[in-house]
Amino acid sequence: MRKALFLGLLAIGLVGISPAQQKKQPTKKEAGVKPEEVRQVLLSGFEQDPRFLWKLEQDESQRICSQYPSREAMPAQAIQRVIELENKNIKYPQWGIAWGDWKEGKKLVDSARGGRFASYGFSDKPTDKGGNCYACHLIEKGVPGGTMGPQLTGYGKRYGITKENMNSPEGLEKLKTVYKIIYNAWHAYPCSSMPRFGYHGVLSPEDVINIATYLLHPESPVNK
Repeated sequence: MRKALFLGLLAIGLVGISPAQQKKQPTKKEAGVKPEEVRQVLLSGFEQDPRFLWKLEQDESQRICSQYPSREAMPAQAIQRVIELENKNIKYPQWGIAWGDWKEGKKLVDSARGGRFASYGFSDKPTDKGGNCYACHLIEKGVPGGTMGPQLTGYGKRYGITKENMNSPEGLEKLKTVYKIIYNAWHAYPCSSMPRFGYHGVLSPEDVINIATYLLHPESPVNK
């Protein structure tokens, strides 16, 4: 009888522990890492070559994006601020918005050099010039590619670009829209994984117009 009473009191005692008492106190590791601790770790990776320290400095758009776990979690004002900032960063080719050379654009799209995330991030050799686009996109039929980004096969057809309308005001406006996305995707999709190729100088405005032409031109293999 005494044993049964003792076990009963013990059970009541355990149930009576409040949720707050049961909650595990976070360890130092679980409490989170301070931004300065992260910075010190990153700095340690640049000790042998300080030329790349500038890559640790965030611009205003990056600082805004870093405050939120995803774009869906961002308030409208923050999204609008990034869009405003990135629209100001877009530059156009010397000759304005006009169709480029899709064959030259194809070379840049096919190239796995430049614009790639490895080691320091973007390549630092002037000769490394390319989009590495297949890392994230499916583009030409039958050519393996990534699925992180949207599929671009038949991109020009989907935009309604034909030989007859490509030089019309509407056709050139569509070319401009695609140009801006490639040059600086954050002006339309803030904080996305798409690199800001033009903003970072990885590709020139002329490179970008050639890539946009490759994606949209009716004679490009993208649209065959």
